[in-house]
Amino acid sequence: MRTGVVILLVGLLFILLVDAAFYRVTRPRRRWARVVCRVLPCLFAAGLACYHVALPRLTGGGAYPWVMGGVLLLLLCYVPRCVFLLVFFASRPVTRRRWPAVVAGAVSFLFILDGATLGRYRYRVEETRVVIAGLPAAFEGLRVVQISDLHLGSHGRGYPGVRRMVERVNGLEADVVVMTGDVVNNFASEMLPWIDELRGIRARYGKFAVAGNHDYGDYTRWPSAAAKEANLRDFFRNVEACGFEALNNEGRPLVVDGDTLFICGVENWRRPPLPSHGDVARALEGTAGHVVILLSHDPVYWGDEIARHPVALTLSGHTHAMQAGARVGGWRWSPAKYFFPEYNGLYARDGRQLYVSRGVGYLGLPGRFGLPPEITLLKLTNTPLPDET
Repeated sequence: MRTGVVILLVGLLFILLVDAAFYRVTRPRRRWARVVCRVLPCLFAAGLACYHVALPRLTGGGAYPWVMGGVLLLLLCYVPRCVFLLVFFASRPVTRRRWPAVVAGAVSFLFILDGATLGRYRYRVEETRVVIAGLPAAFEGLRVVQISDLHLGSHGRGYPGVRRMVERVNGLEADVVVMTGDVVNNFASEMLPWIDELRGIRARYGKFAVAGNHDYGDYTRWPSAAAKEANLRDFFRNVEACGFEALNNEGRPLVVDGDTLFICGVENWRRPPLPSHGDVARALEGTAGHVVILLSHDPVYWGDEIARHPVALTLSGHTHAMQAGARVGGWRWSPAKYFFPEYNGLYARDGRQLYVSRGVGYLGLPGRFGLPPEITLLKLTNTPLPDET
């Protein structure tokens, strides 16, 4: 059975169970309220069915904001109901009053509403010091800014988040800016409204990008293989129009004061039988003896292959940290930890390092909930702190 069908059936079952339980607990007395309680699950069930059938058949990116608007309505209607029911049944041994459940449901409603509005572009700059042994003196303190998973097709034309992201990036005075994939959801045309904005990103030594799994257009049905190939060519053309150099299994030397550092990039890689285009060995050709920073959209590639190569630092995205989680001081949690060994932050293995960004955009879930979108500032150094030696 296809994964999409399973998700559809689970969604339908979830709606019916939640509505049945909510109706039994609240027992609405007014006729209009009873009608709403019966009609609402039918509308959302029909919406889920349309979502399952129509999404793979989209011919352009303009419908994505509307689709995610429907997802938001579903979340706003059913997550607070679930919270209400959980608190209601959990508190019954203590009190028969409903107000604790009502308050919990209202708080969850406001939490979702915030994450889907202002939370979408409440960017957090994650500043990380990265120690690289053998880093040439000319690159001491190099400021690398990473943005990832923009998913530009998820935004309507009036979305202010891209402009604010560019302003935050430029305020960091980057030496190098990298974009680590999933710039679009499927269609190269999703970039067109934002090219002028992205072209305004400034970097002292250059801007580089790699493609993510969504950039290849694998999640829609194309009229022909030629149309899909044309879309990919347009995507890379648009990346260059934004002032970024696309690194397709290749590298570029940065030469400063006679010292050299390589920025390399691999195309997206997926575990079989999913389509894979990455070739790390090819990307590293000609880099022997030099420090390498490698861009690779999917962090799983690092654990499976890249960590066995002489790559000092790999920069990835892809996980979004599942666009949900919590952070208190140094403690952080996201459901992504159960799906990705490395889902957000800096990781190390056998002298190789990986940084995974949770990204700046969103897809599916229309917003960011608990963990804000991330702009990453990496400061490279050859000098460990006393407690790192």
